[in-house]
Amino acid sequence: MFSNNKLKEYNMSKIFGVIIGLCLVLAFFGCTSTPAAAPAAAPAAAVPVADQSARVPTGFPQFVRDALRNVPDDVLVGIGVARLASVSQSMTISATRARADISRQMSTMIQDMVRDYQASSEVDPSAALSFQENITVALSQSTLVGSRVVEADQAPDGSVWTVVWLGKSDVVNEIVNAQQSAQRLAPAAMASFNAQDRMEEAFSRQASQDFVANDS
Repeated sequence: MFSNNKLKEYNMSKIFGVIIGLCLVLAFFGCTSTPAAAPAAAPAAAVPVADQSARVPTGFPQFVRDALRNVPDDVLVGIGVARLASVSQSMTISATRARADISRQMSTMIQDMVRDYQASSEVDPSAALSFQENITVALSQSTLVGSRVVEADQAPDGSVWTVVWLGKSDVVNEIVNAQQSAQRLAPAAMASFNAQDRMEEAFSRQASQDFVANDS
């Protein structure tokens, strides 16, 4: 039999033992538990592309309208239409006309750029006109490297429609290359033309125009 003092000491030692055991268990789980993972970062929001439906004429086939609805703002669009003896011929000519449409737009941009340059400088008008003509010729001879067909299909009436895109960086390259070729003929008159900078404003104006199909 334990005396009262012995019994108290025994009970206290049991209590301390239980407490120490609980502390060890808690410490063990605290060390081995995996920290909660940090919440995943929210994905970057996609940059919305403006709806270009207002620029699409109602007479275009639906598949062309769909291809033009979400055209990026930094892209020139060429649209070609052809209806020849065979589908293959129609596709070839349609694509050629689509690229010719882009060349036409770029020529318009060059006209605007030269007009703006002439108005803000003392360049001789005849030299500016010659420079513009030379750039236009150089553009007409270019292959429009970087242009790509994004849609080509046959409409219910048998005509083949082709949609071609050319990005802004490729437009810059085409125009700068054309300027370098033409500037050799009029170096003094157009030395400060700076096609790359002037292209930005002209590009924005052209890219806001209604889409037009080239069928000839």
